[in-house]
Amino acid sequence: MPLLFAAGLSAAPRLNLVQTSLTVSVPAGANGPTSTMDAFNVGDGTLNLVATSSVPWLAPTVGTDQECGFRSGCYPIAIAFQTASLAAGTYTGIVTLSDPNAIDSPQSINVTAQVGGDVPSNLVFYLAPGASSSTTFTTNGIVSAKVANASWLTTSVSPNVYSGGFITTVTVKAASSMAAADYTGTITIGGSAFAPDNKQISVLLHVTTQPIAQAGSTSVSFLIPQGAQPQTDNVAVTDAGQGTLAISSVTATAQGGGTWLTAASITGGIGVTVNPAGLSPATYTGSVTIASNGVNGNLVIPVQLTVVAQGPPVAAVGGALNNGTFAIGEALAQGDIVALFGTQFLFDAPQLASGLPLLTTLDGVQVLVNGKAAPLYYASAGQINFEVPIDASTGDGTVQVVRNGQAGNLIYVNIQSQEPRFILLNGGPYAIMTEPDGTLTGIPSNPVKIGDTIVIYAVGLGPTTVPVPSGTASPVSPLARVPGTTKVCFGTETPFFQAPCATAAFSGLTPYYVGLYQVNVTIPSGITTGDSTMTLFEVDDTLSTSIQLAVQ
Repeated sequence: MPLLFAAGLSAAPRLNLVQTSLTVSVPAGANGPTSTMDAFNVGDGTLNLVATSSVPWLAPTVGTDQECGFRSGCYPIAIAFQTASLAAGTYTGIVTLSDPNAIDSPQSINVTAQVGGDVPSNLVFYLAPGASSSTTFTTNGIVSAKVANASWLTTSVSPNVYSGGFITTVTVKAASSMAAADYTGTITIGGSAFAPDNKQISVLLHVTTQPIAQAGSTSVSFLIPQGAQPQTDNVAVTDAGQGTLAISSVTATAQGGGTWLTAASITGGIGVTVNPAGLSPATYTGSVTIASNGVNGNLVIPVQLTVVAQGPPVAAVGGALNNGTFAIGEALAQGDIVALFGTQFLFDAPQLASGLPLLTTLDGVQVLVNGKAAPLYYASAGQINFEVPIDASTGDGTVQVVRNGQAGNLIYVNIQSQEPRFILLNGGPYAIMTEPDGTLTGIPSNPVKIGDTIVIYAVGLGPTTVPVPSGTASPVSPLARVPGTTKVCFGTETPFFQAPCATAAFSGLTPYYVGLYQVNVTIPSGITTGDSTMTLFEVDDTLSTSIQLAVQ
Protein backbone atom coordinates (compact mmCIF):
# COMPACT_ATOMS: atom_id res chain seq x y z
CA MET A 1 0.00 0.00 0.00
CA PRO A 2 1.20 3.59 -0.65
CA LEU A 3 2.75 5.43 2.26
CA LEU A 4 0.36 8.36 2.80
CA PHE A 5 0.05 11.35 5.09
CA ALA A 6 -3.33 12.43 3.77
CA ALA A 7 -4.41 13.87 7.11
CA GLY A 8 -1.53 16.38 7.10
CA LEU A 9 2.17 16.62 7.73
CA SER A 10 2.08 16.76 11.54
CA ALA A 11 3.46 13.25 12.07
CA ALA A 12 6.09 13.23 9.35
CA PRO A 13 9.71 14.35 9.35
CA ARG A 14 10.70 16.44 6.32
CA LEU A 15 14.22 16.54 4.89
CA ASN A 16 15.68 19.94 4.01
CA LEU A 17 19.05 20.62 2.38
CA VAL A 18 20.32 24.20 2.27
CA GLN A 19 23.21 23.26 -0.04
CA THR A 20 22.92 20.68 -2.82
CA SER A 21 26.31 20.98 -4.53
CA LEU A 22 29.92 20.95 -3.42
CA THR A 23 33.13 21.57 -5.34
CA VAL A 24 36.53 20.81 -3.82
CA SER A 25 40.01 21.18 -5.30
CA VAL A 26 42.33 18.31 -4.42
CA PRO A 27 46.10 17.95 -5.00
CA ALA A 28 46.96 15.14 -7.40
CA GLY A 29 48.04 11.97 -5.56
CA ALA A 30 46.40 12.93 -2.25
CA ASN A 31 43.11 12.55 -0.44
CA GLY A 32 41.07 15.71 -0.22
CA PRO A 33 39.85 17.39 2.95
CA THR A 34 36.66 16.11 4.57
CA SER A 35 33.79 18.55 3.97
CA THR A 36 30.72 18.86 6.16
CA MET A 37 27.25 19.87 5.00
CA ASP A 38 24.10 20.09 7.09
CA ALA A 39 20.75 18.36 6.59
CA PHE A 40 17.73 19.53 8.58
CA ASN A 41 14.40 18.14 9.72
CA VAL A 42 11.83 20.89 9.07
CA GLY A 43 8.92 18.58 9.92
CA ASP A 44 8.11 16.57 13.01
CA GLY A 45 9.46 13.34 14.43
CA THR A 46 13.03 12.21 13.83
CA LEU A 47 15.01 11.75 10.62
CA ASN A 48 16.71 8.40 10.19
CA LEU A 49 19.01 9.30 7.33
CA VAL A 50 21.09 6.90 5.28
CA ALA A 51 23.85 8.34 3.06
CA THR A 52 25.11 6.56 -0.05
CA SER A 53 27.59 7.49 -2.76
CA SER A 54 27.51 6.85 -6.49
CA VAL A 55 31.33 6.64 -6.68
CA PRO A 56 33.95 4.85 -4.55
CA TRP A 57 36.06 7.97 -3.89
CA LEU A 58 33.30 9.65 -1.85
CA ALA A 59 32.58 8.36 1.68
CA PRO A 60 29.64 10.12 3.40
CA THR A 61 28.78 9.74 7.09
CA VAL A 62 25.62 11.00 8.82
CA GLY A 63 26.02 12.68 12.22
CA THR A 64 23.54 12.65 15.10
CA ASP A 65 20.66 15.07 15.64
CA GLN A 66 22.05 18.32 17.08
CA GLU A 67 21.85 22.10 16.90
CA CYS A 68 23.77 23.84 14.11
CA GLY A 69 24.06 27.56 14.70
CA PHE A 70 20.58 28.64 15.73
CA ARG A 71 18.77 25.72 14.08
CA SER A 72 17.81 22.50 15.78
CA GLY A 73 17.06 19.20 14.05
CA CYS A 74 20.42 19.36 12.29
CA TYR A 75 22.26 16.30 10.96
CA PRO A 76 25.87 17.04 9.84
CA ILE A 77 26.92 15.09 6.75
CA ALA A 78 30.68 14.50 6.63
CA ILE A 79 31.94 13.80 3.10
CA ALA A 80 35.44 12.29 2.89
CA PHE A 81 37.35 12.60 -0.41
CA GLN A 82 39.37 9.40 -1.04
CA THR A 83 40.99 10.72 -4.21
CA ALA A 84 44.64 9.66 -3.85
CA SER A 85 44.40 7.15 -6.72
CA LEU A 86 42.74 9.56 -9.16
CA ALA A 87 44.72 11.17 -11.97
CA ALA A 88 44.52 14.91 -12.57
CA GLY A 89 41.12 15.90 -13.92
CA THR A 90 37.54 16.71 -12.91
CA TYR A 91 35.40 13.99 -11.31
CA THR A 92 31.75 14.08 -10.29
CA GLY A 93 29.74 11.97 -7.89
CA ILE A 94 26.40 12.04 -6.09
CA VAL A 95 25.78 11.66 -2.37
CA THR A 96 22.16 10.61 -1.75
CA LEU A 97 20.40 11.12 1.58
CA SER A 98 17.26 9.10 2.19
CA ASP A 99 14.70 8.23 4.83
CA PRO A 100 11.74 6.23 3.45
CA ASN A 101 9.44 7.66 6.12
CA ALA A 102 10.29 11.30 5.43
CA ILE A 103 8.73 13.86 3.12
CA ASP A 104 11.13 15.37 0.54
CA SER A 105 13.35 12.31 0.60
CA PRO A 106 15.53 11.25 -1.12
CA GLN A 107 17.68 14.26 -1.93
CA SER A 108 21.10 14.43 -3.54
CA ILE A 109 24.28 16.46 -3.21
CA ASN A 110 26.22 16.82 -6.46
CA VAL A 111 29.93 16.66 -5.63
CA THR A 112 32.80 17.71 -7.90
CA ALA A 113 36.44 16.92 -7.17
CA GLN A 114 38.92 18.95 -9.18
CA VAL A 115 42.05 16.81 -8.86
CA GLY A 116 44.99 19.10 -9.56
CA GLY A 117 42.68 22.12 -9.51
CA ASP A 118 40.37 23.70 -12.07
CA VAL A 119 42.55 26.56 -13.31
CA PRO A 120 43.33 25.93 -17.02
CA SER A 121 46.75 26.43 -18.59
CA ASN A 122 45.30 28.01 -21.73
CA LEU A 123 42.03 29.42 -23.06
CA VAL A 124 40.98 29.76 -26.71
CA PHE A 125 38.14 31.97 -28.00
CA TYR A 126 36.60 32.46 -31.45
CA LEU A 127 34.68 35.72 -31.90
CA ALA A 128 33.24 37.82 -34.68
CA PRO A 129 34.10 41.54 -34.60
CA GLY A 130 31.83 43.25 -32.05
CA ALA A 131 31.08 40.05 -30.13
CA SER A 132 32.02 38.93 -26.62
CA SER A 133 32.26 35.69 -24.65
CA SER A 134 32.95 34.54 -21.10
CA THR A 135 34.15 31.41 -19.35
CA THR A 136 34.63 30.51 -15.69
CA PHE A 137 36.78 28.32 -13.47
CA THR A 138 36.85 27.76 -9.72
CA THR A 139 39.60 28.13 -7.15
CA ASN A 140 39.89 26.84 -3.61
CA GLY A 141 40.13 30.36 -2.19
CA ILE A 142 40.03 33.98 -3.25
CA VAL A 143 42.75 34.82 -5.78
CA SER A 144 44.18 37.72 -7.72
CA ALA A 145 43.90 37.61 -11.50
CA LYS A 146 46.25 39.97 -13.35
CA VAL A 147 45.91 40.52 -17.12
CA ALA A 148 48.89 41.38 -19.32
CA ASN A 149 49.16 42.48 -22.97
CA ALA A 150 45.43 42.34 -23.74
CA SER A 151 43.07 45.33 -23.49
CA TRP A 152 40.30 43.06 -24.85
CA LEU A 153 40.56 40.73 -21.83
CA THR A 154 39.06 41.25 -18.33
CA THR A 155 38.59 39.11 -15.21
CA SER A 156 36.52 39.15 -12.02
CA VAL A 157 36.50 36.96 -8.90
CA SER A 158 33.42 36.21 -6.78
CA PRO A 159 32.44 33.66 -4.11
CA ASN A 160 30.34 30.64 -5.09
CA VAL A 161 27.70 30.59 -2.36
CA TYR A 162 26.22 27.28 -3.58
CA SER A 163 29.20 24.98 -3.91
CA GLY A 164 32.02 26.69 -2.00
CA GLY A 165 35.25 28.13 -3.38
CA PHE A 166 35.52 31.13 -5.67
CA ILE A 167 34.61 31.66 -9.31
CA THR A 168 36.89 33.54 -11.68
CA THR A 169 35.12 34.87 -14.76
CA VAL A 170 37.20 35.59 -17.86
CA THR A 171 35.56 37.87 -20.42
CA VAL A 172 36.81 38.54 -23.94
CA LYS A 173 35.42 41.37 -26.08
CA ALA A 174 36.32 41.75 -29.74
CA ALA A 175 35.81 45.39 -30.66
CA SER A 176 34.08 45.97 -33.98
CA SER A 177 37.23 47.76 -35.12
CA MET A 178 39.47 44.73 -34.51
CA ALA A 179 40.76 43.14 -37.70
CA ALA A 180 40.28 39.45 -38.39
CA ALA A 181 43.47 38.09 -36.84
CA ASP A 182 44.85 36.24 -33.80
CA TYR A 183 45.48 38.07 -30.51
CA THR A 184 47.29 36.78 -27.42
CA GLY A 185 47.37 37.71 -23.75
CA THR A 186 48.08 36.22 -20.34
CA ILE A 187 46.34 35.97 -16.98
CA THR A 188 48.38 35.34 -13.86
CA ILE A 189 46.50 33.69 -10.98
CA GLY A 190 48.03 34.13 -7.54
CA GLY A 191 47.28 34.30 -3.84
CA SER A 192 45.61 30.91 -3.39
CA ALA A 193 46.62 28.67 -0.49
CA PHE A 194 46.02 25.77 -2.88
CA ALA A 195 49.26 25.73 -4.89
CA PRO A 196 47.87 24.26 -8.16
CA ASP A 197 45.58 27.32 -8.48
CA ASN A 198 48.55 29.68 -8.88
CA LYS A 199 49.60 29.58 -12.51
CA GLN A 200 49.83 31.61 -15.71
CA ILE A 201 47.08 31.17 -18.31
CA SER A 202 47.77 31.78 -22.00
CA VAL A 203 44.76 33.30 -23.78
CA LEU A 204 44.32 33.14 -27.55
CA LEU A 205 41.59 35.12 -29.31
CA HIS A 206 40.70 34.35 -32.94
CA VAL A 207 38.77 37.27 -34.42
CA THR A 208 37.11 35.98 -37.57
CA THR A 209 34.45 36.81 -40.13
CA GLN A 210 33.81 33.11 -40.75
CA PRO A 211 30.98 30.97 -39.24
CA ILE A 212 31.58 29.80 -35.65
CA ALA A 213 29.81 26.63 -34.51
CA GLN A 214 28.36 26.89 -31.00
CA ALA A 215 26.55 24.14 -29.09
CA GLY A 216 23.81 24.94 -26.61
CA SER A 217 25.16 22.30 -24.19
CA THR A 218 28.74 21.31 -23.48
CA SER A 219 27.69 17.80 -22.38
CA VAL A 220 24.61 15.56 -22.23
CA SER A 221 23.66 13.18 -19.40
CA PHE A 222 20.90 10.58 -19.10
CA LEU A 223 19.63 8.59 -16.11
CA ILE A 224 17.45 5.68 -17.28
CA PRO A 225 16.13 2.54 -15.55
CA GLN A 226 17.17 -0.81 -16.94
CA GLY A 227 14.80 -1.97 -19.69
CA ALA A 228 13.15 1.43 -20.17
CA GLN A 229 12.39 3.08 -23.50
CA PRO A 230 15.04 5.06 -25.44
CA GLN A 231 15.35 8.75 -24.62
CA THR A 232 16.38 11.70 -26.79
CA ASP A 233 17.83 15.05 -25.83
CA ASN A 234 18.12 17.84 -28.38
CA VAL A 235 21.14 20.16 -28.45
CA ALA A 236 20.93 23.48 -30.28
CA VAL A 237 23.77 24.31 -32.66
CA THR A 238 23.98 27.96 -33.67
CA ASP A 239 26.30 30.25 -35.60
CA ALA A 240 28.12 32.61 -33.24
CA GLY A 241 30.04 34.13 -36.15
CA GLN A 242 29.32 35.50 -39.58
CA GLY A 243 28.39 33.86 -42.85
CA THR A 244 26.22 30.75 -42.88
CA LEU A 245 26.90 27.73 -40.68
CA ALA A 246 26.28 24.32 -42.26
CA ILE A 247 26.51 21.00 -40.42
CA SER A 248 28.10 18.37 -42.66
CA SER A 249 27.91 15.30 -40.41
CA VAL A 250 27.00 14.07 -36.92
CA THR A 251 28.85 11.04 -35.56
CA ALA A 252 28.12 9.17 -32.32
CA THR A 253 30.82 7.07 -30.66
CA ALA A 254 30.23 4.81 -27.65
CA GLN A 255 33.37 4.22 -25.62
CA GLY A 256 34.24 0.53 -25.69
CA GLY A 257 31.84 -0.08 -28.56
CA GLY A 258 28.15 -0.80 -28.48
CA THR A 259 25.11 0.66 -30.20
CA TRP A 260 23.40 2.38 -27.26
CA LEU A 261 24.30 5.88 -28.54
CA THR A 262 23.07 7.47 -31.77
CA ALA A 263 22.76 11.05 -33.01
CA ALA A 264 21.29 12.85 -35.98
CA SER A 265 21.04 16.34 -37.37
CA ILE A 266 17.70 18.09 -36.79
CA THR A 267 16.41 21.57 -37.50
CA GLY A 268 18.41 23.97 -35.36
CA GLY A 269 20.81 21.40 -33.95
CA ILE A 270 21.20 17.70 -33.24
CA GLY A 271 19.23 14.97 -31.49
CA VAL A 272 21.15 12.65 -29.14
CA THR A 273 19.43 9.31 -28.43
CA VAL A 274 20.37 6.63 -25.93
CA ASN A 275 18.85 3.15 -25.81
CA PRO A 276 19.39 1.11 -22.61
CA ALA A 277 18.16 -2.15 -24.18
CA GLY A 278 20.40 -5.01 -23.08
CA LEU A 279 22.54 -2.83 -20.79
CA SER A 280 23.24 -3.76 -17.17
CA PRO A 281 23.16 -1.11 -14.43
CA ALA A 282 26.38 0.91 -14.84
CA THR A 283 27.65 4.22 -16.21
CA TYR A 284 28.42 4.35 -19.93
CA THR A 285 30.26 7.13 -21.72
CA GLY A 286 30.54 8.26 -25.32
CA SER A 287 30.63 11.38 -27.45
CA VAL A 288 28.95 13.06 -30.38
CA THR A 289 31.10 14.85 -32.96
CA ILE A 290 29.54 17.64 -35.03
CA ALA A 291 31.41 18.48 -38.23
CA SER A 292 30.61 21.78 -39.94
CA ASN A 293 32.14 24.65 -41.87
CA GLY A 294 32.72 26.48 -38.58
CA VAL A 295 36.19 27.98 -38.34
CA ASN A 296 36.58 26.53 -34.85
CA GLY A 297 36.55 22.96 -36.18
CA ASN A 298 34.53 20.00 -34.96
CA LEU A 299 32.40 20.23 -31.83
CA VAL A 300 32.72 17.23 -29.51
CA ILE A 301 29.94 16.76 -26.92
CA PRO A 302 30.57 14.17 -24.18
CA VAL A 303 27.59 11.90 -23.43
CA GLN A 304 27.01 9.95 -20.22
CA LEU A 305 24.36 7.29 -19.74
CA THR A 306 23.69 5.99 -16.25
CA VAL A 307 21.56 2.83 -16.25
CA VAL A 308 20.05 2.08 -12.85
CA ALA A 309 18.09 -0.89 -11.58
CA GLN A 310 14.34 -0.53 -11.77
CA GLY A 311 12.89 0.85 -8.56
CA PRO A 312 9.94 2.84 -7.29
CA PRO A 313 9.04 6.15 -8.93
CA VAL A 314 10.97 9.13 -7.54
CA ALA A 315 9.49 12.63 -7.67
CA ALA A 316 12.09 15.39 -7.55
CA VAL A 317 11.97 17.54 -4.43
CA GLY A 318 10.45 20.85 -5.48
CA GLY A 319 9.62 19.24 -8.83
CA ALA A 320 5.85 20.00 -8.90
CA LEU A 321 5.67 23.22 -10.95
CA ASN A 322 2.76 25.19 -12.36
CA ASN A 323 2.47 24.73 -16.11
CA GLY A 324 2.48 28.46 -16.81
CA THR A 325 5.82 29.73 -15.56
CA PHE A 326 7.49 26.48 -14.39
CA ALA A 327 8.94 28.52 -11.53
CA ILE A 328 10.55 26.62 -8.66
CA GLY A 329 9.30 27.27 -5.14
CA GLU A 330 5.89 28.71 -6.01
CA ALA A 331 2.64 27.54 -4.45
CA LEU A 332 0.09 25.64 -6.52
CA ALA A 333 -3.62 26.41 -6.81
CA GLN A 334 -6.76 24.32 -6.58
CA GLY A 335 -7.45 23.19 -10.15
CA ASP A 336 -3.92 24.12 -11.26
CA ILE A 337 -2.19 22.43 -14.21
CA VAL A 338 1.08 21.02 -12.87
CA ALA A 339 4.19 19.50 -14.43
CA LEU A 340 5.85 17.00 -12.08
CA PHE A 341 9.46 16.01 -12.75
CA GLY A 342 11.40 12.99 -11.52
CA THR A 343 12.59 9.53 -12.57
CA GLN A 344 11.16 6.03 -13.11
CA PHE A 345 7.60 7.29 -13.48
CA LEU A 346 7.04 5.03 -16.49
CA PHE A 347 9.03 2.34 -18.31
CA ASP A 348 6.87 2.28 -21.45
CA ALA A 349 6.52 4.90 -24.18
CA PRO A 350 5.03 8.27 -23.15
CA GLN A 351 1.27 8.27 -22.66
CA LEU A 352 -1.15 11.09 -23.55
CA ALA A 353 -4.75 11.33 -22.35
CA SER A 354 -7.00 10.00 -25.09
CA GLY A 355 -10.02 12.15 -24.32
CA LEU A 356 -12.17 13.86 -21.71
CA PRO A 357 -12.88 13.54 -18.90
CA LEU A 358 -9.27 12.96 -17.90
CA LEU A 359 -8.53 9.63 -16.26
CA THR A 360 -6.66 9.31 -12.98
CA THR A 361 -4.55 6.43 -14.32
CA LEU A 362 -2.36 6.34 -17.44
CA ASP A 363 -0.61 3.03 -18.20
CA GLY A 364 -0.69 2.11 -14.51
CA VAL A 365 0.60 5.51 -13.32
CA GLN A 366 -1.20 7.64 -10.74
CA VAL A 367 -0.44 10.94 -9.00
CA LEU A 368 -1.82 11.34 -5.48
CA VAL A 369 -2.37 14.85 -4.13
CA ASN A 370 -2.90 14.61 -0.38
CA GLY A 371 -3.71 10.96 -0.99
CA LYS A 372 -6.33 11.61 -3.69
CA ALA A 373 -5.78 10.51 -7.30
CA ALA A 374 -5.47 13.49 -9.65
CA PRO A 375 -6.57 13.70 -13.32
CA LEU A 376 -3.65 13.09 -15.71
CA TYR A 377 -2.89 14.85 -19.01
CA TYR A 378 0.42 13.11 -19.81
CA ALA A 379 2.89 10.61 -18.37
CA SER A 380 6.45 9.74 -19.38
CA ALA A 381 9.60 8.41 -17.73
CA GLY A 382 10.57 11.76 -16.28
CA GLN A 383 7.48 14.00 -16.40
CA ILE A 384 3.79 13.80 -15.53
CA ASN A 385 1.29 16.58 -16.19
CA PHE A 386 -1.72 16.54 -13.87
CA GLU A 387 -4.52 18.71 -12.53
CA VAL A 388 -4.61 19.54 -8.83
CA PRO A 389 -8.05 18.40 -7.63
CA ILE A 390 -10.31 21.43 -7.39
CA ASP A 391 -11.30 20.39 -3.87
CA ALA A 392 -7.74 19.75 -2.63
CA SER A 393 -7.13 20.99 0.91
CA THR A 394 -5.26 24.29 1.01
CA GLY A 395 -2.02 24.77 2.92
CA ASP A 396 0.73 22.18 3.37
CA GLY A 397 0.28 19.06 1.26
CA THR A 398 2.04 16.17 -0.46
CA VAL A 399 2.37 14.73 -3.95
CA GLN A 400 3.20 11.08 -4.61
CA VAL A 401 3.50 8.94 -7.76
CA VAL A 402 2.26 5.35 -7.78
CA ARG A 403 3.30 3.06 -10.66
CA ASN A 404 1.46 -0.23 -11.02
CA GLY A 405 0.76 -0.22 -7.30
CA GLN A 406 4.33 0.62 -6.29
CA ALA A 407 4.36 3.86 -4.29
CA GLY A 408 7.07 6.45 -4.69
CA ASN A 409 8.35 9.11 -2.34
CA LEU A 410 6.36 12.01 -0.91
CA ILE A 411 7.26 15.60 -1.82
CA TYR A 412 5.99 18.76 -0.18
CA VAL A 413 3.69 21.22 -1.93
CA ASN A 414 1.80 24.29 -0.78
CA ILE A 415 -1.71 24.64 -2.22
CA GLN A 416 -3.72 27.87 -2.28
CA SER A 417 -7.22 28.57 -3.54
CA GLN A 418 -5.71 30.91 -6.13
CA GLU A 419 -2.18 31.37 -7.46
CA PRO A 420 -2.70 33.14 -10.82
CA ARG A 421 0.07 32.75 -13.38
CA PHE A 422 0.49 33.77 -17.00
CA ILE A 423 1.42 31.03 -19.47
CA LEU A 424 4.82 32.12 -20.72
CA LEU A 425 5.52 32.09 -24.45
CA ASN A 426 8.65 30.00 -25.11
CA GLY A 427 9.75 30.52 -21.51
CA GLY A 428 9.18 34.29 -21.43
CA PRO A 429 9.44 37.21 -21.05
CA TYR A 430 6.17 37.49 -23.03
CA ALA A 431 3.02 35.48 -22.34
CA ILE A 432 0.50 33.64 -24.50
CA MET A 433 -2.28 36.08 -25.35
CA THR A 434 -4.24 36.53 -28.54
CA GLU A 435 -6.50 38.80 -30.49
CA PRO A 436 -10.14 37.58 -30.65
CA ASP A 437 -9.33 35.73 -33.89
CA GLY A 438 -6.56 33.73 -32.21
CA THR A 439 -3.56 35.70 -33.52
CA LEU A 440 -0.72 36.01 -31.00
CA THR A 441 -0.35 39.54 -29.72
CA GLY A 442 1.57 41.55 -27.13
CA ILE A 443 4.86 40.45 -28.71
CA PRO A 444 7.34 42.67 -30.62
CA SER A 445 6.17 41.38 -34.01
CA ASN A 446 2.52 42.14 -33.18
CA PRO A 447 2.25 44.68 -30.34
CA VAL A 448 -1.06 45.70 -28.75
CA LYS A 449 -2.60 49.15 -29.05
CA ILE A 450 -4.77 51.16 -26.69
CA GLY A 451 -8.35 49.99 -27.14
CA ASP A 452 -7.45 46.49 -28.30
CA THR A 453 -9.34 43.61 -26.72
CA ILE A 454 -7.03 40.71 -25.90
CA VAL A 455 -7.46 37.21 -24.52
CA ILE A 456 -4.90 36.27 -21.87
CA TYR A 457 -4.45 32.58 -21.14
CA ALA A 458 -3.55 31.62 -17.57
CA VAL A 459 -3.47 28.91 -14.92
CA GLY A 460 -4.13 28.90 -11.20
CA LEU A 461 -7.19 31.15 -10.95
CA GLY A 462 -8.93 28.63 -8.71
CA PRO A 463 -12.58 27.61 -8.19
CA THR A 464 -15.35 29.13 -10.33
CA THR A 465 -18.95 30.17 -9.76
CA VAL A 466 -20.12 27.21 -11.82
CA PRO A 467 -18.31 24.31 -10.13
CA VAL A 468 -16.41 22.21 -12.67
CA PRO A 469 -15.37 18.73 -11.47
CA SER A 470 -11.67 17.95 -11.78
CA GLY A 471 -10.66 16.43 -15.10
CA THR A 472 -13.80 17.52 -16.97
CA ALA A 473 -14.18 20.00 -19.81
CA SER A 474 -15.30 23.50 -18.87
CA PRO A 475 -18.85 24.34 -19.98
CA VAL A 476 -19.77 26.90 -22.63
CA SER A 477 -23.18 27.65 -21.10
CA PRO A 478 -23.22 28.81 -18.43
CA LEU A 479 -19.60 29.95 -18.42
CA ALA A 480 -17.47 29.01 -15.42
CA ARG A 481 -16.40 32.41 -14.09
CA VAL A 482 -13.88 33.31 -11.40
CA PRO A 483 -15.70 35.00 -8.48
CA GLY A 484 -15.21 38.71 -7.84
CA THR A 485 -13.33 41.16 -10.03
CA THR A 486 -10.21 40.37 -12.03
CA LYS A 487 -7.98 43.34 -12.80
CA VAL A 488 -5.06 43.62 -15.18
CA CYS A 489 -2.54 46.40 -14.51
CA PHE A 490 0.13 47.84 -16.77
CA GLY A 491 3.39 49.61 -15.92
CA THR A 492 5.94 49.79 -13.12
CA GLU A 493 4.61 52.82 -11.25
CA THR A 494 5.10 52.96 -7.48
CA PRO A 495 2.84 52.52 -5.67
CA PHE A 496 1.57 49.80 -7.99
CA PHE A 497 -2.10 50.75 -7.68
CA GLN A 498 -1.35 53.99 -9.55
CA ALA A 499 -0.53 52.04 -12.72
CA PRO A 500 -3.20 52.00 -15.47
CA CYS A 501 -5.54 49.08 -14.78
CA ALA A 502 -8.52 47.53 -16.54
CA THR A 503 -11.29 45.28 -15.25
CA ALA A 504 -11.65 42.04 -17.18
CA ALA A 505 -14.85 41.59 -19.18
CA PHE A 506 -14.52 37.85 -18.57
CA SER A 507 -12.30 35.82 -16.26
CA GLY A 508 -12.84 32.09 -16.01
CA LEU A 509 -12.27 28.66 -17.45
CA THR A 510 -11.87 28.36 -21.21
CA PRO A 511 -14.79 26.34 -22.61
CA TYR A 512 -14.04 22.76 -23.66
CA TYR A 513 -10.65 22.69 -21.86
CA VAL A 514 -9.49 21.29 -18.50
CA GLY A 515 -7.78 23.66 -16.06
CA LEU A 516 -7.14 26.40 -18.65
CA TYR A 517 -8.33 29.91 -17.80
CA GLN A 518 -8.70 33.00 -19.92
CA VAL A 519 -9.00 36.69 -19.10
CA ASN A 520 -10.59 38.97 -21.69
CA VAL A 521 -9.57 42.61 -21.20
CA THR A 522 -9.34 45.88 -23.16
CA ILE A 523 -6.02 47.74 -23.18
CA PRO A 524 -6.59 51.01 -21.23
CA SER A 525 -5.33 54.49 -22.02
CA GLY A 526 -2.29 55.77 -20.18
CA ILE A 527 -0.14 52.76 -20.98
CA THR A 528 3.32 53.58 -22.31
CA THR A 529 4.59 52.31 -25.64
CA GLY A 530 7.46 49.88 -25.93
CA ASP A 531 7.78 47.08 -23.40
CA SER A 532 5.32 47.58 -20.56
CA THR A 533 5.03 45.45 -17.42
CA MET A 534 1.75 43.58 -17.07
CA THR A 535 0.39 42.01 -13.88
CA LEU A 536 -2.88 40.16 -13.42
CA PHE A 537 -4.48 39.95 -10.00
CA GLU A 538 -7.63 38.64 -8.50
CA VAL A 539 -10.09 39.86 -5.93
CA ASP A 540 -8.44 39.82 -2.46
CA ASP A 541 -5.31 41.18 -4.17
CA THR A 542 -3.86 37.79 -5.10
CA LEU A 543 -1.18 39.00 -7.51
CA SER A 544 0.35 37.04 -10.32
CA THR A 545 3.93 37.40 -11.40
CA SER A 546 4.62 40.05 -14.08
CA ILE A 547 5.38 39.64 -17.77
CA GLN A 548 6.38 42.01 -20.57
CA LEU A 549 3.84 43.36 -23.04
CA ALA A 550 4.83 44.92 -26.36
CA VAL A 551 2.76 48.10 -26.90
CA GLN A 552 2.56 50.19 -30.06
